[in-house]
Amino acid sequence: MIAKRIQDLPPYLFARIDKLKAEARARGADLIDLGIGDPDLPTPPHVVEALAQAARKPEHHRYPSYEGMRAYREACARFMKRRFSVELDPEREIVALIGSKEGIAHLAWALVDPGDRVACPDPGYPVYATTARFAGGEVVPIPLTREHGFRPAGPPPLPLKLAWLCFPNNPTGATVSRDFYASTAEWAREHGVVIGSDLAYSEIYFDGPPPPSFLEVGKDVGIEFHSLSKTFNMTGWRVGWACGRADVVAALGKVKTNVDSGVFEAVQAAAIAALDGDPAFAEGMRRIYRERRDVLVDGLAKLGFDVIRPAASFYVLCGVPAGMTSLDFATRLLEETAIVAAPATGFGPGGEGFVRFALTQSKERIAEAVERMSKLKI
Repeated sequence: MIAKRIQDLPPYLFARIDKLKAEARARGADLIDLGIGDPDLPTPPHVVEALAQAARKPEHHRYPSYEGMRAYREACARFMKRRFSVELDPEREIVALIGSKEGIAHLAWALVDPGDRVACPDPGYPVYATTARFAGGEVVPIPLTREHGFRPAGPPPLPLKLAWLCFPNNPTGATVSRDFYASTAEWAREHGVVIGSDLAYSEIYFDGPPPPSFLEVGKDVGIEFHSLSKTFNMTGWRVGWACGRADVVAALGKVKTNVDSGVFEAVQAAAIAALDGDPAFAEGMRRIYRERRDVLVDGLAKLGFDVIRPAASFYVLCGVPAGMTSLDFATRLLEETAIVAAPATGFGPGGEGFVRFALTQSKERIAEAVERMSKLKI
């Protein structure tokens, strides 16, 4: 009765953690949830006000277009030009998304035929691989190992239809240089591979220069996904965009005409206010996340944990104690300290040996989490 594509999905690794969270809450435990990448910081007030004003306008109450309001796509183009010096045609090279996850998922339906090979980071955001399999594709892992700074050691094996990149990376926090993108783009041109670049964390960086866009050097072979979720604390608003190579953007748009009806126009109006707003907002957000990162990383290091200081994103990888799996350690944390962490194997086999903490609690709560972990008997 249930489709084979659903039956063949790998087990949901976080199911046990979710069950333990529910049980802990039922006992009245004071959970410090560092498991989910959902910002606790509020959306900028001017963005909320823009939504309120736009929602009162009857012209926004009808079906939106799948490709997005022209004004919204122009705002996306302005952001790309200002931040990355990338020129984009709002009409042909940008499409609005109901959050970048939606677009990432639908790209497989636009590009992948049964039997096509899709390269996906390991560890990496699970949607890349899951939706490739939904479309009948074969997943080829791109190992991201500590030995190589959680960056690809080389190009994935051919043949390939699509290769995914995500830098700053979830879950590792690793970044790459413009030169890395340039060599990747040259390889993709030579072998006819489309590059999917997930740049959801472009504005959350701490050490080194701002992360580049793949489109700076590879617009002819790439499609890039951007989200307002992390940049402007708008996870629940569900708005983003895809941009890049025109025929690939059009193919994604063709899928969307058949499966959704676009983004509520009042949300698009609010997104314009966000994208055109004062860049100082992002700097203030980075300062808050940097303080949280340092509290967690420095605190865990003093306790003797093998913790990795991320250059970007709001995630911190921590090695698990000897003799334990990622799931074992995440379970112990929850049961003994009421701290929620994500076992990094939820992002692929390459995550074994680590848990991922999200910096989505105040620095005071993070300091409390470190104090609780000091009492772990391991």
